[in-house]
Amino acid sequence: MRIIQLPAREIDRFGSDGVDMDFLPQVLDAERTTVHVARIVAGGLLGEHPATSLQVLAILAGAGVVTSRGVDGAADERWDIEPGQAAVWEPGEIHATTATTDLLAVIVETSADTLAFREHRLLWGPPLD
Repeated sequence: MRIIQLPAREIDRFGSDGVDMDFLPQVLDAERTTVHVARIVAGGLLGEHPATSLQVLAILAGAGVVTSRGVDGAADERWDIEPGQAAVWEPGEIHATTATTDLLAVIVETSADTLAFREHRLLWGPPLD
Protein backbone atom coordinates (compact mmCIF):
# COMPACT_ATOMS: atom_id res chain seq x y z
CA MET A 1 0.00 0.00 0.00
CA ARG A 2 1.04 3.56 -0.65
CA ILE A 3 -0.33 6.66 1.00
CA ILE A 4 0.42 9.89 -0.81
CA GLN A 5 -0.21 13.57 -0.15
CA LEU A 6 -1.99 15.10 -3.09
CA PRO A 7 -0.54 18.34 -4.41
CA ALA A 8 -3.06 21.18 -4.22
CA ARG A 9 -3.05 24.70 -5.51
CA GLU A 10 -5.29 27.66 -6.02
CA ILE A 11 -6.38 28.20 -9.61
CA ASP A 12 -6.37 31.81 -10.78
CA ARG A 13 -5.79 31.39 -14.53
CA PHE A 14 -8.54 32.43 -16.95
CA GLY A 15 -9.88 34.95 -14.43
CA SER A 16 -10.76 32.14 -12.02
CA ASP A 17 -11.58 33.12 -8.43
CA GLY A 18 -12.27 31.00 -5.35
CA VAL A 19 -11.06 27.71 -6.90
CA ASP A 20 -8.82 25.25 -5.03
CA MET A 21 -7.92 22.05 -6.89
CA ASP A 22 -6.24 18.77 -5.86
CA PHE A 23 -4.31 16.90 -8.57
CA LEU A 24 -4.53 13.11 -8.63
CA PRO A 25 -1.86 10.94 -10.29
CA GLN A 26 -2.00 10.67 -14.06
CA VAL A 27 -3.20 7.38 -15.55
CA LEU A 28 -0.21 6.06 -17.51
CA ASP A 29 -1.88 3.25 -19.49
CA ALA A 30 -3.81 5.80 -21.53
CA GLU A 31 -2.06 8.21 -23.83
CA ARG A 32 -3.21 10.94 -21.44
CA THR A 33 -5.94 11.00 -18.83
CA THR A 34 -5.96 13.21 -15.75
CA VAL A 35 -8.42 13.42 -12.87
CA HIS A 36 -8.74 16.45 -10.56
CA VAL A 37 -10.91 17.39 -7.59
CA ALA A 38 -12.15 20.99 -7.64
CA ARG A 39 -13.69 22.96 -4.80
CA ILE A 40 -15.30 26.23 -5.87
CA VAL A 41 -16.73 28.55 -3.22
CA ALA A 42 -20.22 29.99 -3.70
CA GLY A 43 -19.91 32.76 -6.28
CA GLY A 44 -16.53 31.40 -7.42
CA LEU A 45 -15.67 31.00 -11.08
CA LEU A 46 -13.55 28.52 -13.00
CA GLY A 47 -12.99 30.99 -15.81
CA GLU A 48 -13.84 30.69 -19.47
CA HIS A 49 -11.24 28.75 -21.47
CA PRO A 50 -11.09 26.23 -24.33
CA ALA A 51 -11.04 22.54 -23.38
CA THR A 52 -7.55 21.23 -24.14
CA SER A 53 -9.02 17.75 -24.65
CA LEU A 54 -12.27 15.84 -24.08
CA GLN A 55 -13.35 16.99 -20.62
CA VAL A 56 -15.96 15.87 -18.09
CA LEU A 57 -17.01 17.90 -15.01
CA ALA A 58 -18.96 15.69 -12.57
CA ILE A 59 -20.69 17.46 -9.68
CA LEU A 60 -20.32 15.68 -6.31
CA ALA A 61 -21.82 18.32 -4.00
CA GLY A 62 -23.29 21.79 -4.35
CA ALA A 63 -24.70 23.45 -7.43
CA GLY A 64 -23.53 25.63 -10.25
CA VAL A 65 -23.97 26.86 -13.78
CA VAL A 66 -21.94 25.60 -16.74
CA THR A 67 -21.68 27.53 -19.97
CA SER A 68 -20.34 26.90 -23.46
CA ARG A 69 -19.65 29.13 -26.42
CA GLY A 70 -18.77 26.13 -28.59
CA VAL A 71 -15.52 25.66 -30.46
CA ASP A 72 -16.05 28.72 -32.65
CA GLY A 73 -17.35 30.97 -29.85
CA ALA A 74 -20.77 31.39 -31.51
CA ALA A 75 -22.90 29.24 -29.18
CA ASP A 76 -24.53 30.58 -26.02
CA GLU A 77 -25.38 27.53 -23.93
CA ARG A 78 -26.10 27.65 -20.19
CA TRP A 79 -27.17 24.83 -17.89
CA ASP A 80 -27.81 24.63 -14.13
CA ILE A 81 -25.92 21.62 -12.82
CA GLU A 82 -26.20 19.66 -9.56
CA PRO A 83 -24.90 16.47 -7.91
CA GLY A 84 -25.35 13.39 -10.05
CA GLN A 85 -24.96 15.37 -13.29
CA ALA A 86 -21.90 15.96 -15.46
CA ALA A 87 -21.00 18.38 -18.25
CA VAL A 88 -19.04 16.99 -21.19
CA TRP A 89 -17.02 19.41 -23.32
CA GLU A 90 -15.38 18.56 -26.64
CA PRO A 91 -11.77 19.55 -27.40
CA GLY A 92 -11.57 23.27 -28.14
CA GLU A 93 -15.03 24.02 -26.72
CA ILE A 94 -14.97 27.34 -24.84
CA HIS A 95 -16.56 26.84 -21.42
CA ALA A 96 -16.76 28.02 -17.80
CA THR A 97 -18.22 26.92 -14.45
CA THR A 98 -19.73 29.18 -11.79
CA ALA A 99 -20.67 27.91 -8.32
CA THR A 100 -24.09 29.01 -7.04
CA THR A 101 -23.35 27.23 -3.73
CA ASP A 102 -20.07 25.80 -2.48
CA LEU A 103 -19.36 23.17 -5.13
CA LEU A 104 -17.27 19.98 -5.15
CA ALA A 105 -16.52 18.37 -8.52
CA VAL A 106 -14.30 15.82 -10.21
CA ILE A 107 -12.78 16.85 -13.53
CA VAL A 108 -11.54 14.23 -15.99
CA GLU A 109 -9.51 15.27 -19.04
CA THR A 110 -8.50 12.69 -21.61
CA SER A 111 -6.90 12.46 -25.02
CA ALA A 112 -9.45 9.77 -25.93
CA ASP A 113 -11.60 10.55 -28.96
CA THR A 114 -14.87 9.49 -27.35
CA LEU A 115 -16.47 8.36 -24.10
CA ALA A 116 -18.44 5.18 -23.45
CA PHE A 117 -21.99 6.10 -22.38
CA ARG A 118 -23.74 3.04 -20.90
CA GLU A 119 -26.39 3.86 -18.29
CA HIS A 120 -26.15 7.59 -18.77
CA ARG A 121 -29.23 9.60 -19.51
CA LEU A 122 -28.95 12.63 -21.75
CA LEU A 123 -30.42 15.78 -20.16
CA TRP A 124 -29.39 18.23 -22.86
CA GLY A 125 -27.23 18.36 -26.00
CA PRO A 126 -26.36 16.13 -28.97
CA PRO A 127 -27.39 12.45 -28.75
CA LEU A 128 -25.14 10.02 -26.90
CA ASP A 129 -23.23 7.64 -29.18
